[in-house]
Amino acid sequence: MDGTQADAPLLTIGDLARRTGLPVRTIRYWSETGVVPEATRSAGGHRLYDPAGLARLELVATLRELGLSHAEVRRVLNRENTVAEVAAIHVAALDAQITTLRLRRAVLSAIATGDREEPGHMDHLNRMARLSAQERQQIIDDFAARVCEGLDAEPQVRDRLRGGGHRLPDAPTQEQLDAWLELSEMVQDPEFQQVARRAMEQSTSGQAKTSGAGRSSEPDRHRLFAHNLDRTIGAAMREGIEPDSPRAAEVVDRLLGDPGPERRTAVRDRLRAHLDAGIDERLEHYRRLLALMHGQQPPSPRAALYAWLADAIDAGAGPQPVGQL
Repeated sequence: MDGTQADAPLLTIGDLARRTGLPVRTIRYWSETGVVPEATRSAGGHRLYDPAGLARLELVATLRELGLSHAEVRRVLNRENTVAEVAAIHVAALDAQITTLRLRRAVLSAIATGDREEPGHMDHLNRMARLSAQERQQIIDDFAARVCEGLDAEPQVRDRLRGGGHRLPDAPTQEQLDAWLELSEMVQDPEFQQVARRAMEQSTSGQAKTSGAGRSSEPDRHRLFAHNLDRTIGAAMREGIEPDSPRAAEVVDRLLGDPGPERRTAVRDRLRAHLDAGIDERLEHYRRLLALMHGQQPPSPRAALYAWLADAIDAGAGPQPVGQL
């Protein structure tokens, strides 16, 4: 030891315990395992510690309070890992634990405030709360597989179904957790899977019929149609225009344009089928839940717009077959 260390009195385990507040048995265990080695032994064989040993003991105690395991503390002290590296691992682990605890809180809240007390429903919520991030993702992958199986869906659509669209943020709010629980129940419901698949079938059917050089991508076409639908049909509904009125026919013509005499019947039939697939309010609720999970503004409801347009087409609006002109 240097002169400074040599001048400092050596400390017994009891001295260390009084200075740090740690139990004697804990200090003895750390000493026996080499985490806090003694500087020397007394004539009677008792362990004695110098100031460096006291400082090391305080560091070990701090690391243990932060949640590091005995093995991790040894790696830090042996310079196999830095404190920063081990701390980063623990931050990730704590984030996962916090998310799990919040999910469990969301389950209890859903049970406490809901009106469904059947054991099956509560068991589902409880199982969802205990899933790991990988297991949660598997639920979404299974949903995407069932919805897209055998269909020529564009890659970005498949990725959106199985990717970040359903993934919880790293630090989800209670509202986002509630949305995830409800969404997880929806995507495992066979009836909703069929609803989503019918919508995907209509989407890919339209994609196949309109594909070709210079065509915009499927998501771009959907966004453009949704924008025009909100603007055109939404305005008509706000004006109080009835779908079976002559003015409704003008509105639909503005929305759809003239596809040409050869394509009129095909356009009407395809659009009508697409509207039937999109009217289901469960799809709207699904989109609202996705928006909530991402902290975004929920999309404008479209089921009512689809229903108005479908009624208008049934009443004779829109491109007419050549024989009906």
